[in-house]
Amino acid sequence: MFPHLKRQECPDCPVCFNCQFPTNSCTNGGQCDVSGACICPVGWGDLDCAQPLCGSLYEKDRPQRENDQDCACDSGWGGVNCNVCQDDRACQPFKGQDATCIKTAIGLKSTHAWCATTNIPWIDNTHVSLTCEWGKDECIFQFWKDKEEQFYCELTECSQSTSGENDVQGHCKKARCGCMKDAFMCGKEVDMSELVKNVKGPSEWFCKNGKDCWYNEYSTLVDVFPDNIQLACDAGECANEQDFLDATPIDQEFSSYTEMMVVGAIFIACILLFIITKVTASRQKKMFGTRIELTSDYDDEPDDTLNSAEISMTFSDISYIVAGKPILTNISGYVEPGQMLAVMGPSGAGKSSLLDILAKKHKRGVTSGRILINGMSPTRQQFKRITGFVDQDDSLMGTLTVRETLTYAALMRLPRHMPLQKKQKRVEEVIQELGISKIADSMIGIPGQRGISGGEKRRVSIGKELVTSPSLLFLDEPTSGLDAYNAGVVMECLKKLAHEGKRTIVVTIHQPRSNIFKMFDSLMLLTGGQLVYFGPAKTCSSYFRDLGFPIPTDYNVADYLIDLTMKRPDDAVTRPTTPLPSSNSQEQLLEEMHTPYLLTRNEQQQEGSGELDLLSESNHTHFLLDSFYSSNLYRTIENRVGRSDSANDRTYSVWVDAPGQEESNFSIYRFYHELSLLSSRTFINLYRNPFLFFAHFGFSIVLAVLLGSLFWQVDVDLSGVQNRLGVLFFMCALLGFAATSALDMFSKERILFMRERENGYYSPSSYFLAKVLFDVIPLRVLPPLVMGSISYYMIGLNPSLHIFGKFLLVLVLFNLSAAGLCLCFATAFKNLSAANLLANLVILFSMLFGGFLLNKDHIPPMLSWLQHLSFFNYGYEALIVNELKDITLRDKSIADIQIPGPIILARFGFNGQAFWSDVIRLVCFVLVTLMTSFLFLKYLVKERR
Repeated sequence: MFPHLKRQECPDCPVCFNCQFPTNSCTNGGQCDVSGACICPVGWGDLDCAQPLCGSLYEKDRPQRENDQDCACDSGWGGVNCNVCQDDRACQPFKGQDATCIKTAIGLKSTHAWCATTNIPWIDNTHVSLTCEWGKDECIFQFWKDKEEQFYCELTECSQSTSGENDVQGHCKKARCGCMKDAFMCGKEVDMSELVKNVKGPSEWFCKNGKDCWYNEYSTLVDVFPDNIQLACDAGECANEQDFLDATPIDQEFSSYTEMMVVGAIFIACILLFIITKVTASRQKKMFGTRIELTSDYDDEPDDTLNSAEISMTFSDISYIVAGKPILTNISGYVEPGQMLAVMGPSGAGKSSLLDILAKKHKRGVTSGRILINGMSPTRQQFKRITGFVDQDDSLMGTLTVRETLTYAALMRLPRHMPLQKKQKRVEEVIQELGISKIADSMIGIPGQRGISGGEKRRVSIGKELVTSPSLLFLDEPTSGLDAYNAGVVMECLKKLAHEGKRTIVVTIHQPRSNIFKMFDSLMLLTGGQLVYFGPAKTCSSYFRDLGFPIPTDYNVADYLIDLTMKRPDDAVTRPTTPLPSSNSQEQLLEEMHTPYLLTRNEQQQEGSGELDLLSESNHTHFLLDSFYSSNLYRTIENRVGRSDSANDRTYSVWVDAPGQEESNFSIYRFYHELSLLSSRTFINLYRNPFLFFAHFGFSIVLAVLLGSLFWQVDVDLSGVQNRLGVLFFMCALLGFAATSALDMFSKERILFMRERENGYYSPSSYFLAKVLFDVIPLRVLPPLVMGSISYYMIGLNPSLHIFGKFLLVLVLFNLSAAGLCLCFATAFKNLSAANLLANLVILFSMLFGGFLLNKDHIPPMLSWLQHLSFFNYGYEALIVNELKDITLRDKSIADIQIPGPIILARFGFNGQAFWSDVIRLVCFVLVTLMTSFLFLKYLVKERR
């Protein structure tokens, strides 16, 4: 009757859940409350915390995920329970406008990750989720199949450490795992409940860039799953500036993986460098070590490139004064094609000065007079084309062979348009002319390594000038330092060059042997800078015999002439009582020589008059001078020189430039040609004398290992600050003082450079650039790269890859700065000891203002400007800022104090924002020092005689 009052059946009530009962428990890290309810971690819900929550991490009242359905996450969120942020915009509404989404898996406060397994092919569609709360040192690990959770592990005593730019490794010592009821792997198809229950830990995982990861558990699961479960992860954590300040500093561990990569890169670079070096050396040997056969075909080919015109030279009234003191006085003479003129005289007579003036060398004093070539006065450039000059001392590069030395000389001095084969042919001709075929492939020799003999070196020096086929050749003391045999061989070569090659040769010589003296065509005898004889060498004996100075039969003519110019002979001679007038004829001189004035040395001793002895020697010299100027020989000179002066309006084909030989002051093609040749020669020198390179390279490795061992894995605390400051300062000091080897590097080639530059081999710019490319860079770039790469991760400095790259950049720039500074002193000072002293003092001065020995804030204001001159200031500050700017240090000695790196930088007087400005200043310092070195090289390193 009353249907609404009819009794209805009630639905079945669910079983009451109480986590305090043994049959009920909280999963996924949920905590059991005294009320019997589970307190679930963020992102998990339901009575036992088994259901993921959807929406987003910071949303309130998040809905649970429907069974077998994916969560509908809010925009910018992902993962199985929408806890993984995807971009910064997703974090900013909840954490502030400065919030960012960390995707590297390096956790600050909490880490969330959702990963797909990639190496479990026997179970389809499996995933792993991971959540870590670093404030509690706890993590939750879940294993999923087909959107269904299979088992979970609650990990405790967890820690994380970084070992690279974005590499993180987690460690958890203990684990407690459980199976999800009725899951596929927990009773539904496979029962792993007992296995999971026995998991005790430890476990670890590793992530690179938050994506390429692996997980491993070392107690029981390792028997079922691979040794490392490979994972493709999506990690994310929202953090703002306060989170960064509150976070516990993450330990940095030595990364064997990173270090092995660095060592492998160095090894591969060394192999590539070795291969490139060998291939280049092989090509160099093929090009410069090839002997050209002089066949009749080659001999018949016309070679109009080389100038082989016959040259006659006349010079008149040559005078030279240094600091008011006359060195040469009115020297005149001439030399014809196909003749060899010998300039003789005692030491200090002015032989070398006269030769330098005739060869148009730069002299320090005041020079006057006139020099004509074929009756004309050539320009300096024209003069260099037809002449060659061989110095008294050999300046050769000892690491080259004889053929290579001559080939480089030919390539540098012969016209660029001349074919290579013709240049090689010319080198072979010179080798045969000088008779050095047997030693053509022998090395010149360096100190400590035997090479060719002194006479052979002298012939090689002559050969360097002969490759251009000069018509006029000057040689300063070509027999100096040689034994009698080698001196004879050298002079025989010169005689052959003059007589057969129709070359004009002028040599200075001191006291030649009799057989050498007979090789001379003309002789010029000087004393005190004045001319006492000029004429045929074979008639000098009769000339002086007619003057009353007969040469004894058992006496060397050259020795007697030297003695005669220095003092009167010991035997009695008759000479005039007063200096003879220059207008007298030779016959009158001979007549007056027999006037009754006899003075012997015995009579002088009997009289005991030193003044009379000096007067006698002065009269003797005056007599020789007046005798010559009154002779027919001098009138012959006047006629010959006067005839040349009157013909100076004639033209001669030697001064007409051949087509294609006109050269401007600067030519890019010429510069490139010289640079390539000098680079090739410098490479060979470094390749065959690699001691300095291997010394730098070897010491870099040894010191890198030593520093890495002494400062092994520095802590992120106050003591770690001291260690960082110390090791970086030591690196700078080490590289700074090692750069002083650049002083000796240039000093060894200083004379060679001056002479080759003076003789027109190349320009200073091409030499300097080749030196920088193949000497400075190998010795100043590779060693700091090796030392920094090996020691960086051993010391435990900031492991970020871009920080490591900036560290190497600063080391290289700092080393180049030190090398550039040393090059300035090497080019500015001829004395190596003085350059070494000044370079070391400047480096010590720079160290003082680097910021380690003296706090920058305590420098007196009147001296603070000095720090801007210190390259240590820029290099060391850049290294310190690069290391400490992004590090938060933690000190627990008194209390748990966190100190941001910028505060430490400020306390030491460093500017935390100055890294790139310091790098720019280092670059400017390198450019300025190198430019200054070049200017010193161009304007100071010149041959002045």
